[in-house]
Amino acid sequence: MPDLHSLPAGSRPEKAVRNNGPDNLVLERYKLRELAEGWPCYRDACEWDNLKSLFHPNAFIYTTWTGRTAYLDFIAASQAGMDKGAFIMHRCHGATTDINPEGTRAVTKMKATITQRFNIQDCLVDAESDCRFCFFWEKRDGRWGACFVRHWYEKDKLLPVDPRKVPELDDERLAGYPKGYRYLAYCQEETMGVKVKLDMPGHRNEGGSTTGKQHDLLYWQCKQWVEGENVDI
Repeated sequence: MPDLHSLPAGSRPEKAVRNNGPDNLVLERYKLRELAEGWPCYRDACEWDNLKSLFHPNAFIYTTWTGRTAYLDFIAASQAGMDKGAFIMHRCHGATTDINPEGTRAVTKMKATITQRFNIQDCLVDAESDCRFCFFWEKRDGRWGACFVRHWYEKDKLLPVDPRKVPELDDERLAGYPKGYRYLAYCQEETMGVKVKLDMPGHRNEGGSTTGKQHDLLYWQCKQWVEGENVDI
């Protein structure tokens, strides 16, 4: 029977500080949580200058609909999408941070729900994907900033805004998307004119699938980052 309840052996950064620890690192972790929560709070409210303040220059972001994108290009794409009617919101549910003892590198994992409204066959629906943001932080000249932002996409669903109006979906097409963001991907391709990435990190229970392997890889990259290795994500 496959072990789908354990993380890859050795992938935990053993020297990282999390939960309690010295007071100075507690304060640093608080700063990082505030920065992480800034993503949904700033982006959803169109506070673009505040959103830009989260990143270091040359930072990159991954999403289902943009792939690997420079953060300024992601912001420009978000603005253009809003002008075309895209309506994406986020809910934050909690965050944890692993920080190195020197207080110079860290990874924050933030549980969230991505919710995007679509019009499918004249039916308004919300695709909701439960995910975890993964922020790769570095402190430079006394300032924390994100260098990379990724996500684990873990579970999603499609909700009708009006329960009397439910669109008909193509089962064969639907089955071609990863289960962690299946309905989100279907609706994005249906309405946004984009080709969604099919290899985003999923949940541990996806095992040896592409998205399951990407789940494990992202954990290894978190470990490498906190331990000071050069990682291009």
